[in-house]
Amino acid sequence: MNEITLIELDDNYLAEQMDNVERWLEHTAIAQSILVEKLQKAIPKIDEPHIREAVEKIADANKHHTHGIEQLFSFIDRKPNIRTDSVLGVVTEKLEDGMLWFQDLLGGAVGSWQELHHLLLLNQQAQGAFAVVEQLGLSLGMKEVVDVGFSITHEKYMHHIDLQEYMLEMAPISILYKRNV
Repeated sequence: MNEITLIELDDNYLAEQMDNVERWLEHTAIAQSILVEKLQKAIPKIDEPHIREAVEKIADANKHHTHGIEQLFSFIDRKPNIRTDSVLGVVTEKLEDGMLWFQDLLGGAVGSWQELHHLLLLNQQAQGAFAVVEQLGLSLGMKEVVDVGFSITHEKYMHHIDLQEYMLEMAPISILYKRNV
């Protein structure tokens, strides 16, 4: 005979779990806001029309991803801390820009190729944050969280492939010929 054991989780335990999810969602919101900001700054710097159009489409999709964060907060009955997210986003963006600029400088890349490189890395960071959101939803049995996390992670994965292809395609122009792409 198989015995079934039921475990009841009290309200304090569940509230603690939601606090942990909320902290991760704040991290995800910051990663997403940095990516959105960088996308908007990169578009006018890209000369190649096909790549610019593709990055514009990625930027449009990221508006949906930002809305997804708002949905995720609502699923756990919380609200994002917009002021803190904004401040941390600006500070983090400046630090990352400085490190990436230095890395590109040492590698000899110039122009908008650097923007594509930064977008690739920032997209990957946001993609990872949303993937963790999906896993948190699975762990807590929250189907809505899983659905949003999975769909955004999948779309960001597709963006990653595109950005990587453009970055690799344009690297020789930037590094060897010192031209903007």
